[in-house]
Amino acid sequence: MSKGTFLFGAAIGGAAAYAAAFLFAPKSGEEYQRELKDKAEMMKESSSDYLSIAKERGGDFKAIATDAAIELKTDIQLVSKQLAEQIKMDSQILKSDLKDVKDGVPGSKENLKANLMDAATEVKYTAASLKEQVSQTTSEAKDISLAVIDEAKMEIDETKAENSSVTNF
Repeated sequence: MSKGTFLFGAAIGGAAAYAAAFLFAPKSGEEYQRELKDKAEMMKESSSDYLSIAKERGGDFKAIATDAAIELKTDIQLVSKQLAEQIKMDSQILKSDLKDVKDGVPGSKENLKANLMDAATEVKYTAASLKEQVSQTTSEAKDISLAVIDEAKMEIDETKAENSSVTNF
């Protein structure tokens, strides 16, 4: 082997060793600090995104609860008013029936009994109507809440996907 070939091979080997050492050498402290700082900033942004989603969805749930409470209050007020009017009418009819019973009017006891049954039926119907309205309002609020939860999960998944590089050091 000639001296020139050996030196040429040594130079090529040295250059390859230098390149490998440069490529595989650990990063400097400054590089690690800069990389950690960048990753910390990305994590801060990611947590800010999650906080934003949580605040927005919290506002959505508050609005849903407020709307449901207002609707329930309105339903209860309406039914209460109807019930009060119904009781007022029924009490006048029953008062008249009681007077007839007291005066000994024929058939007045049967009439009083029938009117009492009608009044009880009307109260049961009104209560069932209110129960149905409350159930429907509650169901609607639940459905809307579940939709908001699903939407929030999708937003969180999207945020996770966008920020997946944060955890990939």
